[in-house]
Amino acid sequence: MSTGETTQPPETNHEGHQEPHGPTPSRRALRTMAVVRWALLGLVTLLATYAVWTLWGPKQDGHAAHEEARYYCPMHPQIRSPEPGECPICHMNLEPIPQERRNSPATSSAQAASPSAPSPSNVTPVTVSEEKQRAVGLATSVVESATVGDRLRVPGVISAPETGLAQARVRAPGFVEQVAVRQTGVRVTRGQPLAFIYSPEIYRAQEEFLAATRWSGAASGDGTAPTGAADIAAAARRALELLGLSTTDIEEITRTGRPIRAVAVRAPASGYVTRFNAVLGSRAEPEMVLYEIADLSSVWVVASVHERDLNAMRVGMTARFTTTNTSAEPLSGRVDLIEPLLEESTRTTRVRLVVPNRDGRLRPGQFGEVEFELPASAGLFVPRDAVIRTGEHEYVYVATSAERFEPRVVQTGHSREGRVQVLSGVAGGDRVVTRGSFMLDSESRLQASLAAAPAPASGSQGGSADQGPSCETEFDQQRQADKYRQCRACERQHAGMGSMVADCKNAIPRPWR
Repeated sequence: MSTGETTQPPETNHEGHQEPHGPTPSRRALRTMAVVRWALLGLVTLLATYAVWTLWGPKQDGHAAHEEARYYCPMHPQIRSPEPGECPICHMNLEPIPQERRNSPATSSAQAASPSAPSPSNVTPVTVSEEKQRAVGLATSVVESATVGDRLRVPGVISAPETGLAQARVRAPGFVEQVAVRQTGVRVTRGQPLAFIYSPEIYRAQEEFLAATRWSGAASGDGTAPTGAADIAAAARRALELLGLSTTDIEEITRTGRPIRAVAVRAPASGYVTRFNAVLGSRAEPEMVLYEIADLSSVWVVASVHERDLNAMRVGMTARFTTTNTSAEPLSGRVDLIEPLLEESTRTTRVRLVVPNRDGRLRPGQFGEVEFELPASAGLFVPRDAVIRTGEHEYVYVATSAERFEPRVVQTGHSREGRVQVLSGVAGGDRVVTRGSFMLDSESRLQASLAAAPAPASGSQGGSADQGPSCETEFDQQRQADKYRQCRACERQHAGMGSMVADCKNAIPRPWR
């Protein structure tokens, strides 16, 4: 060749094959590299398949792990575990999960109320083990169909009747010269002297009456008196009566022919002296009340009736009154007034009845109990303690099983003898909680609040000193699903409580991923 280069023949190996010159790899190395390459490709394919299955496939593994949980914390129902232990939040011993709750999350019970029976807001059905029921003293009662309500007992107080009050006054200014009744509480009779008053005006009227009487008497004797003298004497007598002198006093003046210096102030009615202002030597004026007298032959009993029972009150209905701390027989009376006003602070109305008091053993200010005879009403009744009133709802807890209790809104009617009539919400034969309902209501509200609690804001995923480790980055949502839910529950329950969120998260047992 003209290029001047020489071409060397290829080398021949021991098998008679020609191999090229230079650093060409052997066939064995090529096979090894091919096997490794296919192995890596298969591993990558398996990992990708697993990732796709984990992200997009059905979550049977997570549900299976959740279904295996057999223990939970009564205070934090979202804490569940397949083994006994203690709650990482409150460190209470975990209790066995009832069979009916194992297959459902703790927070899903807010939707478990029966669609046929309305359930109040902010509460949810709860499950309480029989052992815990015995510990808290929980008791139930059957909703019964009965006819009750023939008696209503309310407090009452005795007061002096306003129609039986009387006042003793003078009708002309004067001075108190003698006091016959000096204290309150004394029983007096009509016409009895209470005090004696000297009044110049009354004394002058007596003298005019005596003069007119003498003139009238002289005229009837000799006939020389002017016409009308008898009318003048009658007018003078009438003036004494208008000044308050009684018939007895006027006859005494006529008989003696002399005026009475200090005339008597007499009791205008029989009764008990409840007030007196007659002081010896004091000046008495017409506007001044010298004595006040109360007739207590019959008294008023004022009963306080709640507004829900006012529809059963009628004027003329009979009632019985029994005083406290006494063994006397009840006294019967009739309602004569139902006041139109309602006391805002107590939501009661005053119902007044008149009770005879001939023996005087009833005293104003004395307390007692009034029992009204009411028409009987038929219906469903539950104990009064079974009804929970929040102002927005009235509801009871109905036992749907031995350990399951469901809140139901009820409409109530009359309240009689410790029982409340239920118009709707329950049926005859249902069992309602009568004792321990406060514990049930607290547990129900706690579980309902956990279900309705919002998730933490996305800005908190990075974690902080108060928030502690981030649930999104520090916890494996797939492999550690239970611990991830516990972390989210810490953020819901202790939100806004400072470092309690971090303490709650750090109490979750590791590993987290």
